Amino acid sequence: MVASLLLSRTAFPIPDSAPLYLVVVVGIAAIDGSRSAVASGLILVAYLAYADSTPAHLFAYTRDNVLRLGIFIITTLAAALLAGVPARRVALLRRELLVQTERLSDALIAKREFMNSAAHQLRTPLTVIAGYVSMLQDETFGRLPERFRDPIAAMQRKAREVVALIDEMLLAARVQKGTAPTALMPFDVRDAVRKAVERAEPRVTLEQATLSYELPSTVVAAQVDSDQLAHILDSLISNALTYTDAKPWVKITVTGGTDVRVMIRDRGWGVPEDMRQKIFEGFVQYANPDHKRKSGKGLGLSIGRELAERYGGSLDLVRSTPGKGSIFVLRLPLASS
Repeated sequence: MVASLLLSRTAFPIPDSAPLYLVVVVGIAAIDGSRSAVASGLILVAYLAYADSTPAHLFAYTRDNVLRLGIFIITTLAAALLAGVPARRVALLRRELLVQTERLSDALIAKREFMNSAAHQLRTPLTVIAGYVSMLQDETFGRLPERFRDPIAAMQRKAREVVALIDEMLLAARVQKGTAPTALMPFDVRDAVRKAVERAEPRVTLEQATLSYELPSTVVAAQVDSDQLAHILDSLISNALTYTDAKPWVKITVTGGTDVRVMIRDRGWGVPEDMRQKIFEGFVQYANPDHKRKSGKGLGLSIGRELAERYGGSLDLVRSTPGKGSIFVLRLPLASS
């Protein structure tokens, strides 16, 4: 039946069917681009030429049909070209996006390899320097003149900071590459929080800060690497103590349930909306022009999020008000009983 309709030269007269043909061509162009639409349009034109020819001679036109067939051809091709513009632009943007994605991937790999190589090259000499500075401070080579004590103490602090930065760069490179050693086991998150607070106590005392925690009365065990969890907590506490102009105030709350959640609340600068995801990128540090610039490496949150996600958890900034503080939540999977 379909074949008989297609072969019938009076079944689809041009004046009645032209709008339908144009809709088909425009639809093809919008979906698959101008080339497909032009090809489809030419097929339709060929069919119409056949359908509109005289019965005695195949593709022989009467004079009356030549003009309307020419108008239809021009209209069809123009519609195909115009309707295909968005599809062509989409295809072009898709190709450009693919190229940019490949370039970004290459850049990230190059950055990771450079960071890893640089950290390895610097670690040994800086460790040696830090060791000799420590020996000088301990007077291993003889009594230290009084006027040298403060400069050498400052050198030792800075050397330790650089060694810590190198260690963090190495950890970041390994985490991003997926080669950081991880020993997952059930671990009571309450103990991790207590130890993190103990490690921060000297700084809390020095800065006259307030650092407290609220823990459940029962065990809250997560399936994590205890050393890496300690690194995440230290980084979160350090940030909370750093990004404030007043005396730091930090509270840590641990809750259990379907998962383990560690909430770190502070009363610091807060983070504006446009920075709330960027601060989780490597080497990105929030600098507020209204506040004194703080020293930092911009790696802690990036490493913390990637480690948490490796465990099947997450690290997010769930609330932040500029000038009033922020709330970070570390979510960890429960240890299987």
